Amino acid sequence: MIKQPLSRAIQLALLPFSTLAAVGMPLAASAQQAQAKPDATNLDRIEVTGSRIKRADLETSSPVFTIDRQSIQNSGAATVGEFLQRSPAIAGAATNPQVNNGGGAGAATVDLRGLGVNRSLVLVDGKRWIGTISNANGAVDINSIPMALIERVEILKDGASAIYGSDAIGGVVNFILRKDFEGVEASAYFGTSSRGDASTRRLDATFGMIGEKGRLMLGASYDKEDQVSAADRSYSSQPYQLYAGERGIGGTSRILTGRYVVPRASITGVDLSDPNCAPPPTDPTAPDNITLTRIDGRPGSSQSDFRCFDNLNDVYNFQADGNLNLTPQERTSLFLSGNYQLSDNVEAFLLGSWLRTESSFFVAPLPFDGRPTVDAVPISADSMYNPFGVDITDARLRLRDFIPTRTTRYVTETYQVSAGLRGAFADTSWTWDASYAHGRTPQTATVRGYLYSPGLTDALGPSMLDPDSGNPICVRTPGDASSAIAGCLPVNFLGPAPDPNTDAGRAQLAALELINPTIHSSNENELTVYNANITGDLFQAPAGAVSLAVGVERREESADSSSDFLTIIPPGETVCLITQEACTFGDLSGKFDVNEIYAEALIPLLADAPFAQKLAVTLGTRYSDYSNFGGTTNSKIGLEWKPFADLLVRATYADVFRAPTIGDLYAPTTPSASTYVDPCNAYRGGAVADPRACAGVRTDGEFSQSNTQTTSFQVANPDLQPEEGDVFTYGVVYSPAWAEGFSITADYWRVKLEQFITSLPETVMLNQCYDFGRFCDTFIRDDAGDVAQMTNVVGNFGTLNTSGVDLGFRYAMPESAWGRFTWNLDTTYLAKYDVRLLSGDPTSDVGAFPGIPGSTGLAGTFVDSASSGFGNMARWRALNDISWSRGNLNASLTTRYVHHIYEAPDVAGVRDPGYVAKRRVPSVTQTDFQIGYTFKELKNSSVQLGVRNLTDRQPPLIYSGFNSTTDMRTYDAIGRYYWMRWTARF
Repeated sequence: MIKQPLSRAIQLALLPFSTLAAVGMPLAASAQQAQAKPDATNLDRIEVTGSRIKRADLETSSPVFTIDRQSIQNSGAATVGEFLQRSPAIAGAATNPQVNNGGGAGAATVDLRGLGVNRSLVLVDGKRWIGTISNANGAVDINSIPMALIERVEILKDGASAIYGSDAIGGVVNFILRKDFEGVEASAYFGTSSRGDASTRRLDATFGMIGEKGRLMLGASYDKEDQVSAADRSYSSQPYQLYAGERGIGGTSRILTGRYVVPRASITGVDLSDPNCAPPPTDPTAPDNITLTRIDGRPGSSQSDFRCFDNLNDVYNFQADGNLNLTPQERTSLFLSGNYQLSDNVEAFLLGSWLRTESSFFVAPLPFDGRPTVDAVPISADSMYNPFGVDITDARLRLRDFIPTRTTRYVTETYQVSAGLRGAFADTSWTWDASYAHGRTPQTATVRGYLYSPGLTDALGPSMLDPDSGNPICVRTPGDASSAIAGCLPVNFLGPAPDPNTDAGRAQLAALELINPTIHSSNENELTVYNANITGDLFQAPAGAVSLAVGVERREESADSSSDFLTIIPPGETVCLITQEACTFGDLSGKFDVNEIYAEALIPLLADAPFAQKLAVTLGTRYSDYSNFGGTTNSKIGLEWKPFADLLVRATYADVFRAPTIGDLYAPTTPSASTYVDPCNAYRGGAVADPRACAGVRTDGEFSQSNTQTTSFQVANPDLQPEEGDVFTYGVVYSPAWAEGFSITADYWRVKLEQFITSLPETVMLNQCYDFGRFCDTFIRDDAGDVAQMTNVVGNFGTLNTSGVDLGFRYAMPESAWGRFTWNLDTTYLAKYDVRLLSGDPTSDVGAFPGIPGSTGLAGTFVDSASSGFGNMARWRALNDISWSRGNLNASLTTRYVHHIYEAPDVAGVRDPGYVAKRRVPSVTQTDFQIGYTFKELKNSSVQLGVRNLTDRQPPLIYSGFNSTTDMRTYDAIGRYYWMRWTARF
């Protein structure tokens, strides 16, 4: 059993209170009735995010940032993710529909403090919401929450495992839904970019009625957002790169004219005097190969149609050939919310939601890679199209116009229902609730743009002209027409794409269509939660009522997937029946359950004393028993001190934990195109910790990795243990009486995690082998020395330590003849973000700059998540909002600021002359404006007009950015955007 250091003390402290709750509640009720005064003023008590105890104070020991409904409306956002991801507390690498390669399902997630999307807990009315499909990683798609139903959003910036259980490390995002709506409300939203794309249409309709004994809300919504092509924005139209300090156009070696490794001895018609032709190796035992490409415009039918491959300039612009900056998405949703009074003290409640999301992503045409460790499809020496007369086992070619571009279409449905009873005990402060919730997210994926490998092997194998018909045929035995392969037509991967205007071209396209399958897969997550809670005042102490909340919860989670048989890699093999990047070793099937019990107490210590108008402490503890790893206990202590009325001093210390998700434990092995830097670049045969580190790499100092990506198989680990750690916060809230409506909040926060669940970056594993002889069994090099394949098993590897400060300023100015102004400024400063990937090993401290020895720490840096990084860790983030209203008019001006960051931009080797180790990426400021008019005579119907990104600020160039050479997870990729919303109320 895992027990955090704070837990035992708090458990012992809470024991007498829990006992009182069990046996003394009637006594407490009698005492409260006896002490009640007829003329007393009773403030409404509510449950604030971060505590299960209902109280009148909105400011507690835990810092909570609130976004109200008006702010959501003024943002001009069409989805929940669009407005929430602007919050300064969100950093790192949360996904959104701007993420094309690696996204595309229409989902948006939350990454508080940059700790990862599965270390931020998402609640709806204080209860868990079903997680997104993606890798069964437990993260919630916040776009699945009905936007028209949201009253406000509370962001708890504190660890809350003692209150809510697993995942509440970076904090909690709690969506509070509308309760008291009556009438009919319909709204229509339309927006489009200044370039005429990214058009969005949204329709919402809500009906609400309030009766004597209950309330009912029904609603429906529909929204559709069009795509933005990467080719249509200057910053993303090319894969820009920095090489040895020189800006150029990057790309990949899988180009339109191909990349073919051919033995020097078989080359007779190529000009080998070209400086791009490699000289013979100095080691007589090393392979003597030449890398060639077809001369553009030549047919590729003779050796003279080829030249030596230029590593610097022979690259393919995948950005302008299908990639997107905004993926298309379409959503339809229905929701229901209601409650009914069964008796004076008992109420039934129900919430139901259904959402269907259709979305797609498009990436550049398939990069064929015939190497044995990749697709394992050679071009036969006996192919009628091979002018070299030898098997070409390393052939790479971009298949534009051979087959359709790669695309995946997702259909995701989200079902969520919760129902229960709640009530009060007579005329006491004690209330209770018991509920059942069930969520399910089935998803189907339809994939095109890949080739059936056995059919492709035949099509690139031996071939000849049929002596009877004169048509090309595939044969089993070279030169033997009687061994013709039925239904197979030879394919030419050494020439240009088939011409649909010729008979031969149409025939090849038809043959390719036969081996271009449509791939189907499905996934489903399920979440079932049973819980019961009771809260109230135990007794009246001199400083106030001592309050208690206790509860139990059972949670059952499961995830399953069903993969197309074409994508499954057979046991003992490394490739499946289609291109490797779409392969998997099997299906996901996993589940676990957890039983939990918690207690929380609020204990006033002083009241109305000198320098202590209020002094109170909160204690909380939670025991969780998991079916897969056992028990864990996590506790929390909070302090609230008001030395005088205007000032609140607060502090919390909390144990936190994250249980491994089903994806962490049971996800099938999947290949990933992972970015890496090879430590053997420019290798000269020096000493390495293990000879496997640079096995097969030439030793003349001329080796340079031919690709920035390698296929890395991501492997789950059923033996994972939970992450554990602690969160500490302290701060002040100052609300001076001399400036009514003005307040300042300042909070320091620090998070420490151990047993950090992560996959190691591929570069780290290669460096560990090179320097220390570790992880040398995780990679394979090909004959040319390139890293052709890696295996990456998730583990409890390291530690994480991060800290910073949140600052907030609010001023609701008094109304004047000019109207009413409101100012809100929220900022977050990231002071430290340190990660040690291998616990106890200082050499594994993570830094962003491999070219600067000894540099560690990620605060203020960017390392793309596609490179196993943690994303955008800007030191300062801010959201400033100025709102104005006068009569029927209102307006707002909102500015979002993301501080400058530093990246490692250069793709050259760190030892290369001119290598740039560190580059500053400029800060970004985005300004939004909206103006609205309310028709009060029409039941407050309204119209709003707005412009997002008023100055058309484009995202900054980030050379190390995986999608569109920037950070699509942080910055606005669309540009200036006009929108309008009409809301009618009846």
